[in-house]
Amino acid sequence: MSTKQVTGPITIQTPARLHFGLLDLNGGLGRIDGGIGLALEEPRTVVSASQGQAVEVACPMDRDFEDRLCAAARAVCESYALPGASVRVLARAKPHSGLGSASQTLVGAGIAICALYGRKAPASEIAALVGRGGTSGIGVGAIETGGFVLDGGHRFRRGRGSKVGYSPSSASVGVSPPPVLARYSFPDWDVLIVIPRGEGASGERERDLFEEACPIEARDVEKMSRILLLQMLPALLEADLLAFGAALEAYQSYGFKRFEFNTQGPLIPECVEFLRVNGGVGVGMSSWGPSLHAFGRDLSGLRLKAREWLSARGGGEVVLTRANNEGYRLIPAGEAKAGAAASGSSRRETEIACPK
Repeated sequence: MSTKQVTGPITIQTPARLHFGLLDLNGGLGRIDGGIGLALEEPRTVVSASQGQAVEVACPMDRDFEDRLCAAARAVCESYALPGASVRVLARAKPHSGLGSASQTLVGAGIAICALYGRKAPASEIAALVGRGGTSGIGVGAIETGGFVLDGGHRFRRGRGSKVGYSPSSASVGVSPPPVLARYSFPDWDVLIVIPRGEGASGERERDLFEEACPIEARDVEKMSRILLLQMLPALLEADLLAFGAALEAYQSYGFKRFEFNTQGPLIPECVEFLRVNGGVGVGMSSWGPSLHAFGRDLSGLRLKAREWLSARGGGEVVLTRANNEGYRLIPAGEAKAGAAASGSSRRETEIACPK
């Protein structure tokens, strides 16, 4: 699809996401993966792109990521026969923390490059080019439409284009993002993100953990599916906070998510219990962590308590935000300065907790 070509730089904002858990890592019905998650207003990733005759990239906050970004930008330019682009990451969700920063950056950059030359490519199409979405479709769905997303996983060991093993997106080469089965706008509840010090699994360790844990017992998948269909989704559509929170916590007590929890040190379960005792609803962990989430109608008091709690235990980050029900936003050059100011304003609820 074509849109108007942009002559000046363009900025894209992509939302972070919570991944509540992969649904089926058994594969007995001929599909694998699937899962649910939520797009967030903060922390967001911000990428600027401008036209050029070659591909140039800069990610000042994470120089080790620049090779991946360069490869992604080249893949997009080559696929759409574009001359080149200069890409700079202005802000980025914390990597390896369970918030989907790799997809936000790589897919966001690809969308921005296409927009420079008058193309409007779907996020799923860009994700396939840059090697994202090989396991979960939540990050791609969050970028495209925002909201609460349920994806349908991939065909499993059923011919060309299907997955043949249990693996994360980084090791699922040539696998396209899964279809989105459902997308719902999320209620205007507070979402508290608490990120203790540390990193979730990635790279070779993540691949090894998939092989160690899988296949998941079919009975766990069946239980999770029932919770999702007959508890969580009705509670979401009826905006029933307590029922949604109870269903989410129950969902995360089974299957692969239970294994992800078991890879964590004692600080994570201690923080989960702290958040529950102090009024958090639907407390759990996003992806491999260490990001934890809690929902509520007013979590400003819990935000302050969480910051103090982390400060006494090595530090970390606390973000008070809401769901993003829109997806990515493109900001033309004339609006970029205003957009950056708005982004800074909305991030005032983000605090870094320094160790005492």
